[in-house]
Order: sequence, then C-alpha cells, then structure tokens
Amino acid sequence: MKALKNIILFSVLTILLPLLGCDKEGEAVQPSSDPATAQVEILINGGVAWQSTADLSVMKDGYDVSDQFDDFKITFSENTFETENALPNVWPNQGSWVLDNNDINKIIRGDGVEMQLELVDNILTLTFQADAPANGRSQGVAGEYKFVLSSPE
Repeated sequence: MKALKNIILFSVLTILLPLLGCDKEGEAVQPSSDPATAQVEILINGGVAWQSTADLSVMKDGYDVSDQFDDFKITFSENTFETENALPNVWPNQGSWVLDNNDINKIIRGDGVEMQLELVDNILTLTFQADAPANGRSQGVAGEYKFVLSSPE
C-alpha cells in the first residue's frame, strides 16, 4: 500500500512540477534574454527605492558631498523616476529616463543629462555631469557627480 502511495505521489509531482514554471498559456516562463530589458528590470528594482547609506557615498569632482544628500532615494519605474532629498539642480524631484540605444550602461534623463551606470551586487553607481543653473552660482552645483546607492533588499 505504501509503495502504491509513493508511485501515485511521484506521478502527480512529475506532472505538476513542470506546470508550475509555465505562464497562463502553458509556455515556460523564461527570464528576459534581452540585456536592455533585463537592465531596466534591475533598475526598477520591484518598485523599491535605491538609496544612499552611511557607508556609501555621493562624490562631486572627487570630494565627498554625501552630507548634501542625506537620505537620498531614487525610485525608477518603466520610463520615469522620483527622488527624495535631492538637490533640484542635480536631481529633479521627478522626470523621465531611457536607456541609451547603443549602451545599456547609460541612462539619458528627460532633461538631457547622460549618466553612466554600473550595477554590481545590489549597488547602483550613477556618474554624470551636472551643469550650472542658468541664473545661479556655477561653482555650487556644476561638476561630475558619482552616486553610489544600494537596494535595501
């Protein structure tokens, strides 16, 4: 009797397990093979914000300016982003973005700012050049910024 139960259990599992990895039409669900799509999925991060932490930094022209971005957070969605605790001339509160057509490691913000990105082990590094505001102090904001952010997951 016990052998019959084991055979039935084995048969049921053999039939059901392959179906668990299928979509509604019965096709196997595959991770994205398109590198650009995979990169976007990583940036979106399941809707969880990338954030600055005490052990990571924000650099401007090689100087640590992390104190100007305490509790900085950025959340990416399909083609938009929202920031918290940012300097508006460096990071708008919200905006749009796309991956560069020729380089999946480059983001182009809606305001034209090009950012080099690097993703390693839940650490997102964004490097970009911020221009001086048209009617403001050029030394205060202009420069190359490097944001090193983490995901709390």
